[in-house]
Amino acid sequence: MTSPDKAKKYSLVLDIGTSGIKAFVFDEHLNVVSRAHKALSRFSEHIDWTEQKPEDLLQISAELLKEAVAKSGIPEESFIGLGITNQRETTILWDRDSGKPVYPAIVWEDVRTKEYCQTLHKDFGILVREKTGLSIDPYFSAPKIRWILDNVKEARELLGLGRLVFGTVDSWILWNFLQGEKHLTDQTNASRTLLFNIKETKWDKELLDVFQIPKEILPEAHPSQSFFGNLKSDIVGFSLPVIAVCGDQQSSLFAAGTDVGTTKVTFGTGTFVSQVLGSDFLLSDKFFTMLIPSKDRPRYALEAKINSSGKKIENALGEPEKLQAVYKELAKQVNEYIQYLPHVPKEITIDGGGTRDGLAASILADITRLPIKSQTIFDGTALGVAMMVRENSLN
Repeated sequence: MTSPDKAKKYSLVLDIGTSGIKAFVFDEHLNVVSRAHKALSRFSEHIDWTEQKPEDLLQISAELLKEAVAKSGIPEESFIGLGITNQRETTILWDRDSGKPVYPAIVWEDVRTKEYCQTLHKDFGILVREKTGLSIDPYFSAPKIRWILDNVKEARELLGLGRLVFGTVDSWILWNFLQGEKHLTDQTNASRTLLFNIKETKWDKELLDVFQIPKEILPEAHPSQSFFGNLKSDIVGFSLPVIAVCGDQQSSLFAAGTDVGTTKVTFGTGTFVSQVLGSDFLLSDKFFTMLIPSKDRPRYALEAKINSSGKKIENALGEPEKLQAVYKELAKQVNEYIQYLPHVPKEITIDGGGTRDGLAASILADITRLPIKSQTIFDGTALGVAMMVRENSLN
């Protein structure tokens, strides 16, 4: 980490992952000045269920932002803004008046709605795919919202009173951390709900009708590089403008590059393979098509997901042969997806907690026969949104 030069301008970043939350201070050259981290618990009352406490997301995020600022030694006048990046799809519904959640956060990994999704897919799979670039899958937010509406009495009562609101993790943080209780999200997070048309970049009535979800519970969706509001001064001791919000995988892809064909692999809680398409919307059987940050017309990327890689890596730590076998298995799966990408990668940028020791890079290079570039820090998600904060402040 670099020593602070108080004449520079600094970015504060909050990175809310699935297994942990981090806060960073970056300098103007995107070097890390300070970093704070804390693990985040998940719990499961039933097979296929994964939940988190929305209150934990708030408490830990506030603690870490304060810690990162304190560690940095940077005065408030030297900060240019806050950026937020987060686990996507995770679903929270709360009471507009009290601010209290009606149910725990249903995490993206949760698959309790798989039968419901299979039923809907028969009639609406093509429609949803063409509008969202995604498939009707428990992974995404809309089935989770529908489950809460069907199974939580308080949610239905609040809906009838006009007090129920929905948000992904970014929206929940913005509601609680911004001055004025603003109900907002960014377009990259909105695009992972199955309710957002990524060609027109707006909530879509046909999609809402498929899942029978009322539009009035949804947040306003803004481009990732926007002014979302001002941070409450009691969070870190002073107010800051929030000027970048982005889903985690789109953020780390932004850090890797924005040119068509830029290819990135993240080894985290899940392993993700992404490639920038540019302004051309393309559907591929092997991938989801996702919206990526853009200041004008929509831009897209392909994304594939390999589940539970983080657990496999964690379970193999301290056992070199076992760890090498895990990375080889993941690299082979990654390589299969790379064969189907529309652009042959010139190189692959890798990031995520699973890239710390260099083993992932060497094994992936051996199997793909492609140049592998390790991101400047393994926290590529945080780096990406720090770049957005810096870029937005200059504009």
